Amino acid sequence: MKKNKVTFIIVVLTLIFINSNLGSAYQGLVSVSAENEELTNVLYKLAEDYDLNIVISKSITGNVTVKLSDVTLEDALTAILQPNNYAYSIEANVVSVYSYAEFQQIERFSPLITRVFTLQNIDVSSLRRTFHSMKSTRGKMELNLKGNQVIITDTPDKIKQFEKVLKELDTKRELKKYKLRYANASEVIDKIVQLIPEDRGDVFLDERTNSVVVRAAAPLLQNIDELIKGWDVQPKQVLIIAKILEVTLDKNQKFGIDWEYKSPDTAKKGDPAQIDLKGAFPVNLTDGGIFQIGTLNSDDYQITLEMLESHTDTEVLSSPRVVVIDDHEANILVGSEEPYITTSTDPDTGWVYEETKFKSVGLKLVVTPKIDEDNYITMKIHPEVSSARRVPEVDNALAIDTTQADTTMMVKDGETIVLGGLMKDIKSNTEKKIPILGDIPILGWLFRSTEKEIKKTEIIVFITPHILTSENREDMSRKEIEGVMERSQTTFNLICEEVDFEQEEPIF
Repeated sequence: MKKNKVTFIIVVLTLIFINSNLGSAYQGLVSVSAENEELTNVLYKLAEDYDLNIVISKSITGNVTVKLSDVTLEDALTAILQPNNYAYSIEANVVSVYSYAEFQQIERFSPLITRVFTLQNIDVSSLRRTFHSMKSTRGKMELNLKGNQVIITDTPDKIKQFEKVLKELDTKRELKKYKLRYANASEVIDKIVQLIPEDRGDVFLDERTNSVVVRAAAPLLQNIDELIKGWDVQPKQVLIIAKILEVTLDKNQKFGIDWEYKSPDTAKKGDPAQIDLKGAFPVNLTDGGIFQIGTLNSDDYQITLEMLESHTDTEVLSSPRVVVIDDHEANILVGSEEPYITTSTDPDTGWVYEETKFKSVGLKLVVTPKIDEDNYITMKIHPEVSSARRVPEVDNALAIDTTQADTTMMVKDGETIVLGGLMKDIKSNTEKKIPILGDIPILGWLFRSTEKEIKKTEIIVFITPHILTSENREDMSRKEIEGVMERSQTTFNLICEEVDFEQEEPIF
């Protein structure tokens, strides 16, 4: 069984390299189209269309479906016959088609000849495995390492196959270095190695200069040129502009902000226009509606900010701007570091020691943008809100209460994602006392009092992604400078005196 498998592999290799130097019956390109037709009829039609001499063994049977356009005659015959385990040969302008068993019989009684091939450009020892896979069961192969030669004894067909393959392999090799600007050379080299067989060239990695060095024939280097050009491209980037607000809720807003806002008829000039954002929050990300999410266009975004500023007690907690590479993660944290103590034992001395560590708590956003077609961005958003509290029952240990969710949204470049619905109570104790009297021991409590206050707030997060290109970077920089000018009441000319606007990199 193993011998038959080896023989079958030899037949397949024969079909791949067969007979292009035996005298081609047709030098141009051919086209074949057939659907479930008898194999012999397809072959006869091919011979008639291209004026071929063909001999078909009576053992050739079966049907075939094929559609080939502008291929060589050898490729067409291989595609038609190989799936049915049939073989062919082209000799003296005659195409002969026969079965696998007949092929073995012909090969068994073919005369053996010996040829010596001297290689000029590659080491003959690197082709040892290739030679072994190509020779027939009767063939023999010897290597002369000193003379860089291979001595082949085999059938005439096999000798001509060796001659063709060596002509392709033994070509002059050139050394070329590819210095990569954006791609990682260690990642690219794995892809190049897959494209260059071991016997066709060498690939080296230069980590120091982030370069790939390739030694191969000119045609292979041309292919690698195109591949490197496609791989080593500047990655797309996304500018993420976030605005995190804390809104203090009054008694009429105990269930959160009323997003259905209508400007009254008696409103003063400059008040925001009518806007209804109830439909902008179609999804609750967590049970009970803790997180709500929606989208706003640029006009509605500005009106929403004006509405919150003019009709609620709003405080801007943070306005972070982050530039992130396409399909990479960006992290935004607005919070604090809470200390806690850990106890460890030294394994060598057995001493117990304490170490103070810190845990980040607050509002954390993990955003991963993926640029799609038509200026759309798929945003993976992971909001996480945590707060710290001490547990007196466990040595005043630190406990973290966390609420988190995951969502994926598709928005257009410049649209704003709104994340709302997070409400929390802030408890505070205010002590009032009469000076001096309130500090008297024991009796002082008669002259002082403590008021407990609970303030209810809602956190609103706005996330606006912008696709960065070489064309819009300057516009983004100008908008940033104009924002600084507005906040600092500084003239544009004064800023330009300090910053060369035309030459500086974009400000993010």
